[in-house]
Amino acid sequence: MQNIETILKSEDDIAIIEAVGNYIWDKKEKSDLNSFELTFVYVDIFEAAMNEGGLHYFFNSESGDFVTEIIQAYKDINATKTATVLTKAFQLLNVKYTSNTEARKKVIAKLDEKIISGWEDLDEIFFSEEEEDVVELIVNYIRTNKSHFCN
Repeated sequence: MQNIETILKSEDDIAIIEAVGNYIWDKKEKSDLNSFELTFVYVDIFEAAMNEGGLHYFFNSESGDFVTEIIQAYKDINATKTATVLTKAFQLLNVKYTSNTEARKKVIAKLDEKIISGWEDLDEIFFSEEEEDVVELIVNYIRTNKSHFCN
């Protein structure tokens, strides 16, 4: 297992993320993660859900159970645009949100088409090229907080 100093010598941001991610997922099997590692995990969860099917998929899956933690994770890595997009998507659910996946799926199945359309608009913003570079931001977060990773 590489240490964080060795990992951060790479000039390939994706390689850094993959190495840190592998370490965290291995560690998760054996012990609790610290708050910095959890921030990494929450960003990873959201990015994976968005790439799988956008906000509708995110809220319909177990990933949506962690919406408030994910919003905070994006704020922690200084991805304010993404945090804002997710906050707006969350607000569209308003008081109908529940952290229970199955109950939330039932609520989503009955949502007004305006909400679904709003999510689709926010998906476009999330995937637009003008948005922030989350890969760069998470790598900067790891570099800034390297004493909390891969120890």
